[in-house]
Parts: sequence; C-alpha cells; structure tokens
Amino acid sequence: MTKGKILIYGLGISGISALKRLKADGIKADIVDRKTREELKPILVDIGMSDMKIYSTDDSLDMSQYAVVIKSPGIPNDDPVLDAARNSNVEIINDVEYAYRNCDGSFIIGITGTNGKTTTTTIIGEMINQWKGNAVVTGNIGSGIMWDFKDMGSEDIGVVELSSFQLDGVVEFRPNISVITNISPDHISWHKTYENYIEAKLKITANQTEDDYCIINYDNEISKSGVEDVKCKKLYFTTTDEEVEGIYVNQGRIVLNIVEPEYVCDTDQIFIPGLHNLENCLAAILASRLAGADIESIRTVLESFRGVEHRLEYVADVEGISFYNDSKGTNTDASIKAINSFESPVHIILGGMDKGEEFKLLVENLKGNVKTASIFGETKHKIAETMKENGFLDYEIYDTLKECVMSSYNKAAHGEIVLLSPACASWDMYDNYMVRGREFKSIVFDLVDKNGE
Repeated sequence: MTKGKILIYGLGISGISALKRLKADGIKADIVDRKTREELKPILVDIGMSDMKIYSTDDSLDMSQYAVVIKSPGIPNDDPVLDAARNSNVEIINDVEYAYRNCDGSFIIGITGTNGKTTTTTIIGEMINQWKGNAVVTGNIGSGIMWDFKDMGSEDIGVVELSSFQLDGVVEFRPNISVITNISPDHISWHKTYENYIEAKLKITANQTEDDYCIINYDNEISKSGVEDVKCKKLYFTTTDEEVEGIYVNQGRIVLNIVEPEYVCDTDQIFIPGLHNLENCLAAILASRLAGADIESIRTVLESFRGVEHRLEYVADVEGISFYNDSKGTNTDASIKAINSFESPVHIILGGMDKGEEFKLLVENLKGNVKTASIFGETKHKIAETMKENGFLDYEIYDTLKECVMSSYNKAAHGEIVLLSPACASWDMYDNYMVRGREFKSIVFDLVDKNGE
C-alpha cells in the first residue's frame, strides 16, 4: 500500500477509477487537470466527491507534499507537471502499475498489440468466465483497472488490455501470461518514433520470468523479433499450417500444440468474420488454455461470441445496404483488415485526428473492393492528397460524419457495404472512438426509421 498523499493527474476514466479506489483505501488524494473545477464539478458530484481539492495545470503546485503522482496514460512524459514532480523526486506511475502493486499476487493475463487487443481481451474474459466465472476484465477497457482490481481475490484472474501508453509507464508490472497480437505503426506522434512505440509494446514482457508465458503472433515479424531475448517461455499462434509450439490451423482445423497436439474446433465454427479475428481467437484460445480453461468452455465461446462494439460491428441494413461500425479502426492496419473482411463492394468513411501515419498502403488496399471513399476530420486533405497521388479518385471530402454517411448511402447499391473505419484517432472531433461510433450508429438508425425497416 502506498504511504503518503497522492496526486492524480487527469480525471478521465483511469483518473476517476484511481480516485474511487484511493478513497476506498483511505488514502488522501488531490487532483490536477487541464480542465477547470467548474468543468469537472459534474463528474465529482456524480461520484460523490465534490469536496476534492482540484488544481489546474496552470497552478503552481508544491510537489513536495506528494509521495506519488498517478498520471492518466495519455499524458506525455515531457509534460510540465510531470517535470515538476521529477524535480521534487516524486515517483510517477500510472493506474496499471498501482493496481498491480496492490493486487495481492493474483494471476494476470496481459494483452497488448496494435490491433485486436480489445477483441482478444474480451474473448479471453468470456472463456475464463465460461470455465470458472472468475475473470476481471479491465485495463484499456472497462471502468478503470484500479477500481476493477479493488476486490479481486487470489482465485480471480485479471484479464488486462494494455495500450502502449499504459505499458510505457509500468515499472514492476508482471503478467503471468502476456499476449502480443501484432505490432505495426501507430501513435507515432505521441511516442516520437516507431522504435519507441515498439519498445513500449514489448515492455509487457520486461518483468516476466521463466515461470511465465509470452504468446506471440508467428506471422508478425516485428513481434517475433522483439521477444528473442525474453526470459519467459514463448508460444506462438499462426493462421498457417506451420506446426508451431502454441496453436495453428491445419486444413481448417484449429490445433493446440502445448504438450501434444489437441484439436479445438474447425475454423468455420467461429462466428465472427475475418482473418484478423481468427488470429484474435487463436491468441485467446492459447491464453485461456494456459490459464486452465477446458476445451468445451473455449469451444462454447468461439461458437457464440458476436464481437465487440465499434470493432467491425454490424449495425443495420437499409434497402439492402449493410452498415458496419469499425470506429475502433484508428490506424491504417486496422482499416486494411476491416476492408479485407468483405467480399462485397465497400463504401468507406475515413478520417480523424492525425497520429503521424502515412496512408499510401491503405490507399493501395482501397483499389480492390472499395468503390468510393468519403473523408472528414483533421486528416481529410492529407488522405485525399495521398489518394490523388496513388490513383484512387473515387473520393469526396466532407465536414461532418453525417455528410459522409449520407453520401455513402446514396452511392451504395443493394448488396453493398457502408463501412466506418476511419484509420485515424477520434480526438479532433470527439471525446473518443466510442462517441464517434455511436454517432455513426445513430445516423444509421435514423435511416432505418425513415425507411420503415
């Protein structure tokens, strides 16, 4: 248990979770945030903590009164408030680190990767719950790991999704099983370089020992090469018939290969579509089996799991046109995988906040089954210029998501797809990708109502 007063920096999901946990533990805490007290007041009233001391980032803070700063993961390391903490020799950690230090040695599965980590985390949680009902699913999803871990017992299993921002700030965190779904360029503007981003992702293995496991995507070279020198046991997943130690696919049959080959099910028994989702399922099967889940529980989830909101989520059909919400597609690799999940012609909606990615490879992948693109957000001109340079000319630029949806709908024919998969972050126009996805769904549901479907 941390001794001394704590400063919580950032009152988002992780900050609220931290505040509630510290109050429950009887630890004094203050808040510093870029927002004013008036802006934060409704949040504090909602959680019954309206008397909290709140500082603005513009205030001059006496850091010597604090033992620890718990920062929200997205706050950059060169932030002035954090510099002031370092100058006063105050330890800086994030919510994942605090939760781990205070979880009494519970079994933890940590999942990271550029894409697929939310789906993989959710599937693992469902498999563990189908088996024993004792999964605590948290991290980059849920209501915040500090609060979610508050009552976790020694028999529970923490299933923790970890972003690069969260992993960048860990010190002692050690999962019993780590999963790296894949690594490709993302969040370059925050991490400054691709190499820094890769290094942050690989920190999931930094404290693992020979008693632990790391599950790696055999088909992703960056993930494979990055774990060459880890101390833990390495197992792999692949959608090919390469008989790796871990899990593979042989003539449509999923085969676990830990001690000896073990049949799980056929690939066509998995409900969610796409090769990338097959990868997610393979990683989840392997992690769940290592944690102790039986094959029947695993198979039950594979046959029933319907996907995660905002991840290639089917929304509705309007006049034979199918709408899909992939608002979680916040980088080019995710959007490429979304496009390649469909055989029918696609009308794609792209754009959002610029994270420093280039869009050439994405544009090359539009030339298959994508008929038109509607672009909005901060990156709209950058994406349009890349399309023009690379010979994809069926695009139009708009100011709002609604204009993009209506344009795509008007151009689409019966049997075709309208897909929101922005390939960009949402923070230029929305609080997060969930708000963006829900706006998309609301627009689609209005179309459903107007067409009487």
